[in-house]
Amino acid sequence: MGKFKPGELVRVVEGTHQDGMPEHRTGMIIEEGETSKSYSRAYTIIFLGTDLHLKFHESFLEPFTTP
Repeated sequence: MGKFKPGELVRVVEGTHQDGMPEHRTGMIIEEGETSKSYSRAYTIIFLGTDLHLKFHESFLEPFTTP
């Protein structure tokens, strides 16, 4: 099992760039999958307030916490 579970809120870490990603960088995990070479995890997230789905390696995600 990976670092996160489907349904968890996460934030994409600062400094990570992906075209179309909203400024708030906050989304919900919708799918967990393995990366092919390192066997570490990648996650598909849907960004809050959008229908945008993007995939990120777990090292680019952090748990969502309110400021």
